[in-house]
Amino acid sequence: MLWERHQAEELPHVNMTPMVDVVLCLLVFFMAATRLYDWDENQLTVKVPEVADAAPLTAAPEDLTLTILAPGRVELDGKEHDLPALTSTLRDARGRYAEQGVQVKGDAKLNYQAVTDVLAACESAGIQNIRLLVRLKDDANPAP
Repeated sequence: MLWERHQAEELPHVNMTPMVDVVLCLLVFFMAATRLYDWDENQLTVKVPEVADAAPLTAAPEDLTLTILAPGRVELDGKEHDLPALTSTLRDARGRYAEQGVQVKGDAKLNYQAVTDVLAACESAGIQNIRLLVRLKDDANPAP
């Protein structure tokens, strides 16, 4: 009975000392071994291939420039378009190149609605890369 009671009180334990000894030995071994393989890059003679001017296989097309002439009228590539025709033209351009960019410019006197209509046409065509072109304000000729 005393023997059973003594065994019940003992908790099993894992002796960590051998594991720590093995890990430290491996650490010392790998630290010493890395010093043996300290090569200089110049000692390895490798002739790599050479190229002239590396460029992408296909160049990305330039951004399309949309000039807002009046509300609902936009010029693209020298042709005047209304908003539905512009949307289909932009959709075709995006079909040729998924990351097609668009630059939007217009007269400063245009109302904001004309610009938002063109932006909505770009969005419905799936164009994500849209930039609005501006110029610096001329300090010599302030606006009235």
